Amino acid sequence: MLRNQDGQIEFFDLLWYNFPKGGCFEMNEKKPVSNVCYQIAAKNGRVLEVADFNTASGAAVQLWDNVKEDSQIWLLVEVAEGLYKLENKLTGKVLDVINAGSQNGAWLHQWDYIGKDNQLWTLEPAADGRWKVRSKLSGRVLDIVGMSQENGARLQIWDDVDGENQAWKFTEVKAAKKPAAKKAAAKRAAAEKDGPAKAEKTPAKRGRKPAVKKAEEAKAGAPAKASEAPKAAAPAKKAAPGKKPEPAKKAEPAKKAEPVPAPEKGKPTAGKSAPKKK
Repeated sequence: MLRNQDGQIEFFDLLWYNFPKGGCFEMNEKKPVSNVCYQIAAKNGRVLEVADFNTASGAAVQLWDNVKEDSQIWLLVEVAEGLYKLENKLTGKVLDVINAGSQNGAWLHQWDYIGKDNQLWTLEPAADGRWKVRSKLSGRVLDIVGMSQENGARLQIWDDVDGENQAWKFTEVKAAKKPAAKKAAAKRAAAEKDGPAKAEKTPAKRGRKPAVKKAEEAKAGAPAKASEAPKAAAPAKKAAPGKKPEPAKKAEPAKKAEPVPAPEKGKPTAGKSAPKKK
């Protein structure tokens, strides 16, 4: 709440301004933090990207529809207190003012990080939870050439005029997607590794089903399949090796005839006639 020149009370939104510790207000949007990946969007939702997936130094930085490619993701790194570099995830190169320009209209591209002031930026709160990106070298802010909102619009630095084309939304790109991709790759690798083993086991399981069917067919008196030998034709099992057939027992020798007792006197021996008397 402030009074204007006429002494009238005016209200304005303080929620977007920094206050020292112990102040009454806090910003609605948290300040972007170091070592976190962000997409940086203009008011129309298009985001900063390296054009054409170009990984070379000097590649253009432009606006484009958000398709969530790595060329549209920037790692915010604090290199000194309050000073940041913006490193592209795809290329590893940083947001840079061409030829270390400091004048209005100097365009931006990507370049290898060499720690120069034209590669360093500060972040300041703007309206609607957005942020101004200010060049350390010139004090001018990140701006869209010609206030264009089209795909392919180039980026430049310009005097800070609180323009809508100078306010940027930082949206964190959660790193949780990376482990998920790794897990998916690990699962694919495991599936490829275990695939042959599973393929070998599958026929064995399938082979059991015909055996059950054969048993059922045999019980029902159904003829055996042509590709399989009938059970009756199966060869007799061979005798287990090592066991010799037992030899036939020898016939026991005949017992000797018991001696016939001598005949008593006067009694003829059986089969012989008694001698005639003279």
